[in-house]
Amino acid sequence: MKENDTYFDIYEYWLASLAFLPGRKKIYLKTVFQKAEMLYRAEEMSLKHLLLLTEREKERLKEAQRQTEKELKRQREYCAQNQIGLALWQDDSYPLRLKEIYNPPYGLFYRGRLPDKNLCTVGIVGARNCSFYGKTAAEKIGKELAAAGIAVISGLAAGIDGAAQRGAVHAGGYTLGVLGNGIDVCYPPQNRELYEQLLTKGCVVSEYPPGTTPLPGYFPQRNRIISGLSDCVLVVEAREKSGSLITADFALEQGKDVYALPGRISDALSQGTNRLIRQGAGIFLNVEDFLNEMHIFTKAGDNSSLKPKNSLENLERLVYSCLGFTPRSLEYLLTETNLSLGVLMENLETLQEKGCVSEVYKNYYSRCDI
Repeated sequence: MKENDTYFDIYEYWLASLAFLPGRKKIYLKTVFQKAEMLYRAEEMSLKHLLLLTEREKERLKEAQRQTEKELKRQREYCAQNQIGLALWQDDSYPLRLKEIYNPPYGLFYRGRLPDKNLCTVGIVGARNCSFYGKTAAEKIGKELAAAGIAVISGLAAGIDGAAQRGAVHAGGYTLGVLGNGIDVCYPPQNRELYEQLLTKGCVVSEYPPGTTPLPGYFPQRNRIISGLSDCVLVVEAREKSGSLITADFALEQGKDVYALPGRISDALSQGTNRLIRQGAGIFLNVEDFLNEMHIFTKAGDNSSLKPKNSLENLERLVYSCLGFTPRSLEYLLTETNLSLGVLMENLETLQEKGCVSEVYKNYYSRCDI
């Protein structure tokens, strides 16, 4: 991290720190007022006419305006002393993948090195109270993906998340942890060693300002960032209702591929992953097959030549995400994608040309297992 990365505009810091506003509304406010300082100094009458904000949000915004510039400067100094950077939505350093999602964070607080835009990324999530099998599998998968040059994105949580990221670190690869609290707060505490390793070998990011304590409501929202930063998401273990499935849902909404590690039907920790597979998620069997299915390596098998799946356009991803290895009808795809027939056919033809999709028989399509 460069020294000037921590010397940001105090008013931008203030806007990015408003945890009660979603990122898309912060972007809206920046568009309306042009400068964060103008919003910080805005009169009450100006705030009343903001259409996208609720009355409660307007009240809280007025309260936030009472934060003094002296306190904001103190916060900036704290960030400088602790090597905390701030990448804003409009900055070149802001990850391009996040700009494409519905509700991108306005600002990302980070420590370490933000991912290169050309780096292939896989999100790995799963149960905190995982089984020994799940933990071992996650660590092995993280290690093998990192060894293949793939970045591992996860939540630095106990269980599957931490195991996958430890595997990536042990392989000498890049891994990024998305926090549901302030960037300077290590949660859970038992992952302190891993947290410290990511500061030098990867990165930790958060949309919440330094000092923010972990609250239950923050973690579901951080899951959209995990999926947003990932080219695809792998769920290793999950109960029927879990935060990992929220991440999978975000991934699907963002047009990303979702894979799941199958488990025994008698295990509660396999109910979520097995149901994902039943609903059309890819089945994860091993890293080599997974990379081939995701087109991450070239067909010739040259492992030194990466071919990222994220080269697909947004609509292509949407169509591809609705397909599995069981043929799906054209009628099904029209319903799931909500696209017009012409647009759907155009994207199906493009996906076939790229070798991602095949027409098994007339008007029935499936992913290519190559």
